[in-house]
Amino acid sequence: MIIIGWLVYKNGEVFLLNLFNGNVELAKSVNKILLVGYYLTNIGYAVITIAYWQDLTSLADMISSLGTTLGRIILLLAVLHYNNIFWLKQLTKTKIQNQ
Repeated sequence: MIIIGWLVYKNGEVFLLNLFNGNVELAKSVNKILLVGYYLTNIGYAVITIAYWQDLTSLADMISSLGTTLGRIILLLAVLHYNNIFWLKQLTKTKIQNQ
């Protein structure tokens, strides 16, 4: 998950620069905030998962539980990612219309 966060951070800067009309400082600041949010979401989900971990009696149970846990976090992060993109796009549209 660390690699994914870093890749989105590096490649997302181009998208943010486009949204913020080349404002480098704003794009970098928002990008850093999004990266911190990504890592905090991962850490929080991991802690909650460990706190409520079920008893595992076999390798098959462990693989099934791990698959379910990873699936949930990936879906959550995808929803958060597209939500962020949607709201950033809406905010920039509103800003452009008000100018």
